Amino acid sequence: MSSSVGPRTSPESTYRYRAARADGTIDLGTVRAASPEAANALVANRGDWVLDVRPERLGWARPRSLSAADLGLGLRLLASLIESGLPIARALGTLQDVAPDSWRPSLPTIRDGVHRGESLATALSVAPIALPPVVIGIIRAGEAGSGLAQSVRRAATLMESAAATRASIRAALAYPLILSVAGAGAVVLLVGVVLPRFAAILNDLGQALPPTTQVVLSAAQLFRAAAIPGVLVVIVATVLFRAWSTSSGGRPHWHAWLLASPILGRIRRSSATSRYAHALSALLESGVPAGIALRSAADAAGDATVGARLLRARDRVVHGESIAAALTAEDASTPTTIRLVRAGEESGRLAELLAHAATIEQERAERSVKNAVRLLEPALILAFGGLVAFVAAALLQAVYSVRPGI
Repeated sequence: MSSSVGPRTSPESTYRYRAARADGTIDLGTVRAASPEAANALVANRGDWVLDVRPERLGWARPRSLSAADLGLGLRLLASLIESGLPIARALGTLQDVAPDSWRPSLPTIRDGVHRGESLATALSVAPIALPPVVIGIIRAGEAGSGLAQSVRRAATLMESAAATRASIRAALAYPLILSVAGAGAVVLLVGVVLPRFAAILNDLGQALPPTTQVVLSAAQLFRAAAIPGVLVVIVATVLFRAWSTSSGGRPHWHAWLLASPILGRIRRSSATSRYAHALSALLESGVPAGIALRSAADAAGDATVGARLLRARDRVVHGESIAAALTAEDASTPTTIRLVRAGEESGRLAELLAHAATIEQERAERSVKNAVRLLEPALILAFGGLVAFVAAALLQAVYSVRPGI
């Protein structure tokens, strides 16, 4: 499809779009237009809600990825500049001096788009950075009526929440990881270097190796013989698993298995609920229709199983069910969140109570991770301590066997 927008001398380019129809279904396709804004208008004129418009890229060119922390910080700075009364183009120019380094290569392109008359959402969607569709949707809704600065701040809060959750989980897992590396290193040093040298000394002295030492040395020899093939098998298995778990067919099965696991499943459910509740709250508060907001929130869940259940719940909402009833029927949320959603629908404060539910579920996920790590730490200490003690006993037996009469 092509259209002539603006001066006829402007060359037309191909743009890929992602838009939500009135019934909440997603439309993917391409349009020919002279600018991203014109491509956005072409899709919007059909009555669709534009979620994303990007130039069609050839080859391996991909947008730059930003961390959730950098994305949240850049959006919050931009919201503050807009709230101070600066025009959007000037705010973007000022942002160039204060934004995180990961933003700076893309800001000239965004600013040029705004100078050409594009909306901020459109300029961000075609910039060479990978922004989540939910962020573009929130900003586009703000430009449509709820307020640009406020919508940018909501998007920043959403990204900062995601960054805080990831940082908390990484911090909780840091000590067990260090403990595992240190323990494994100590065992490898004892088994691979120290004990074989003592064994060589005993052989030179004509001493028989103690049974424990023989067991450890046999295990070490087996490990060395299988090390290279084992590493290759692990690498190949990891590559194949990642390809399967990130594919459209394997990802839902992998996420369903994780969600059904005893401890990790509860953490993933709370974390996914927190993410989509944050997104749904921001979208509804920005004036996005419930059907479209639920579709974008499903993308923000970060779990294929939870996202699929949320999409089925959206279909129920489109056909007249309440959001709380739909979430309950599809098992798409936690009981706490469902109760708050029901209260929000009855009181007319749905967006506010969804944000509250997101905070509760985020704290619950972080607390569950910390509790699991508290159990993991002593388990690792006992496991590596027992292994080191066994190797040390074999080493001591080898030392004492040098003395006559022992």
